Amino acid sequence: MKIVAVEAFALRVPSPTGQVYWGSRAWATESIIIDVEVARATLDGYPPRWRMRAAYSNTINTVIVKITTDTGLVGFGEAKAPVAPEATREIIRDLLTPIVLGADPLDIDVLWERMYSTMRLRGHQSGFLLEAISGVDLALWDIAGKALGVPVHKLLGGTYRSQVRVYASGLPGLKNPRDFLARQHLQEATRFLVAQGFRAIKLGIGFGVEVDVETVRVVREAVGDGVFILCDAGGNYDVAQAERLGRALERMGVGWLEAPLPPEHVQGHAELAHRLELPIATDLLSSRYQVRDFLVRGALDVVQPDVCRSGGLSECRRIAYLADTFGVGIAPHVSIGSAIQFAASAQFAAAVPNFVIMEYWIGDNPIGNGVLKSPLVLQEGVLMLPANPGLGVDIIEEELLRWAV
Repeated sequence: MKIVAVEAFALRVPSPTGQVYWGSRAWATESIIIDVEVARATLDGYPPRWRMRAAYSNTINTVIVKITTDTGLVGFGEAKAPVAPEATREIIRDLLTPIVLGADPLDIDVLWERMYSTMRLRGHQSGFLLEAISGVDLALWDIAGKALGVPVHKLLGGTYRSQVRVYASGLPGLKNPRDFLARQHLQEATRFLVAQGFRAIKLGIGFGVEVDVETVRVVREAVGDGVFILCDAGGNYDVAQAERLGRALERMGVGWLEAPLPPEHVQGHAELAHRLELPIATDLLSSRYQVRDFLVRGALDVVQPDVCRSGGLSECRRIAYLADTFGVGIAPHVSIGSAIQFAASAQFAAAVPNFVIMEYWIGDNPIGNGVLKSPLVLQEGVLMLPANPGLGVDIIEEELLRWAV
């Protein structure tokens, strides 16, 4: 079996409700606090908060990879591309396609190493390159499962679980605790998610220690003690601030503090993890090499690799087993994207021993179940593992790719 075609499609999908992605509402470049008193209390100090202001798009963006073999088998993959999806698409077309064309699609590890080596000499160890590799890697695993007639989790080593526990992601926290309407909206949104069956919810915080504590208090009042609350600070604090916040969140029964510091501050994460009982997590690492630097310092309690960002299932599996040797859990990161990402993440979650919980984006998604012949099933905060061969889902190609630009 040989690969005869590799196609990459950049998708820009309008939100059906006009709702801005939650990460953008929390940490976008244009996300500012207008209230002067709140600004003084939250923006002063080090590090400057503008360092963690990310670029976001007003559309749902991703890159879909389609690989065809000479036997007629087709595999689909997805590369994370929340902004500038055309850049990721061109990396796949110009850099990666010549490497995999004509190759045996079952040589997954060999092809991964060849793709990764292309820019290694130039320092491209994550970012667009690793995201592009992710899309190709997922498509190869999809083909392998279809060729052998089994779901990918069987190829990854077997099924630890057929039901994947998920948390609802995400709700931006308060920026001004005196805003009564914002408090009311946050409580209504969390109650709605609990009514939908979710028993774990993640909040986007990072707007000042006191403000963030008030966000958690508002949510806890709304949902009671039976709901698992997770907090993502978007890298907006220094060690002292994050420690103060962490101690308050410990007393409030929060499940973890995610991305408390900028990702480059490895030693700071280690100091926090050693001082706090509250677990420290991060989704801001991509490769096993980045994760290793944190693990050897005892800087993380939960690692959050993303199958569409962290080099696909191949690298995520390596990260999971590396983390397991340090007694650290895995919580797959799943943000804005298509049903392919959700299905591949579920396959990953099912096949690693140290799985904790998986992220589940709650936004209205035109490229979610609507592009599948049989929808993914979510019940009471649990995603049922898709059992069809490959990634487990049958794509309605014309419905998915009609958004290609």
